[in-house]
Amino acid sequence: MPAALETNAVQLLPADRTLNDLLWPYVTPYLIFVGIASLPETILPVEMGQALKLAATAAALLFFGKTYRFGAFKPIHAAIALLGLPVALFCWIAPFYLIAALGITDVMAAAGGKTVASFPFFLRLFNSVVLVAIFEELFVRVYVMGWLYQAGPQCQEKGLLGSIVHTLDEYPGPLAALPLSTFSVVGATLVFTAGHRAHEYLSAIVYFLFTTWLYKKSGSLWVCIIIHGLTNLAIALLARYGGMGWLFS
Repeated sequence: MPAALETNAVQLLPADRTLNDLLWPYVTPYLIFVGIASLPETILPVEMGQALKLAATAAALLFFGKTYRFGAFKPIHAAIALLGLPVALFCWIAPFYLIAALGITDVMAAAGGKTVASFPFFLRLFNSVVLVAIFEELFVRVYVMGWLYQAGPQCQEKGLLGSIVHTLDEYPGPLAALPLSTFSVVGATLVFTAGHRAHEYLSAIVYFLFTTWLYKKSGSLWVCIIIHGLTNLAIALLARYGGMGWLFS
């Protein structure tokens, strides 16, 4: 029994539904948020867009809430996230200066001086710090990483695409450790990166690899959620009050 409890503690995907059935609870909040964010301001003004993202995404998370597993929370998880925050910020910000120095693109120089009004800013701040930190970690680090971890061992027999598609019909298997393999980490990193803009790709890769290392060391999804939220908070504050508006444009 103790061994079974230990195994269940690291499997955050419900075992009573197939990966295909679980796709929609994990991807729906992500798609709603991204879909609303993709609408031009001529159709949906900034303030209304942020409010709609908050209402619709939060509703989706609450609707599917019984599906999600986060694991036990301990105060040490918040402490680890706080200690890791400076490194996470460096991982996100430093690549912007690197690609500028290499002459690839200079986001800092290209950024305009547009100032966002306070109310839309704080709506966006809440969305980034709370909602994005939750639904992105659930989708990428729990669902995608768990799915690819289960698909990885089948690649040699079924091929890359075949193993990924076939695994959707399977139930999440019991785990003796976190679902971290080269295949799952690389795949999840690519999915996480694809959700960002082109000039953020390098930052997204470096940031995700660092937080995955923290995930491995801490064994806690809470560490990833908290540091994700804190990083988004710090970026927003640096953008609004630290003269780095290009970070949160």
